[in-house]
Amino acid sequence: MRTLVFGGAIMALVLALSACGGSSESSASAQVQHDADTYAISKIEETFHESISKKDIAYFMSLWAPDATFSFRGKTAAGIQQIRGTWLKSAAFKPETHWVSDHPAWKMDVTVSGDRGTLHFECHFIDVKSEKVAATTAADMDVARIDGRWLITRMVGGTAELSPN
Repeated sequence: MRTLVFGGAIMALVLALSACGGSSESSASAQVQHDADTYAISKIEETFHESISKKDIAYFMSLWAPDATFSFRGKTAAGIQQIRGTWLKSAAFKPETHWVSDHPAWKMDVTVSGDRGTLHFECHFIDVKSEKVAATTAADMDVARIDGRWLITRMVGGTAELSPN
């Protein structure tokens, strides 16, 4: 009888410890996924600036979900074609504008919740010839994982003040 009780106690201890281990692994796995998603969303900001600096509208549009919206200065473009047309009319994509799109990385903010997230950043458009900031804007975006890729589903753009905070 004593062996049976002792064996049962050992078995209970093993089960309890294995349950704790599974929880820890699950928590660690969730953290790794969260970090990977945060990184993938932050890459949207990098591609955003790179594609504008290169005036590569196809690369730029690869960031957008098919039914995304873009609002700026009280107007909203809906869907890929309208968003593309709006950006092509912007100063950033005009052939005569020679800007480099930059950002203060410390002003970027990313959130993740499952297959949804948000992204906020500022854009500082620097005129290549004068080496001065030609324009500053800010972007607030909703993003979603669609077919395994993080894409912009909604962007609201606005002006930004240059300040150290």
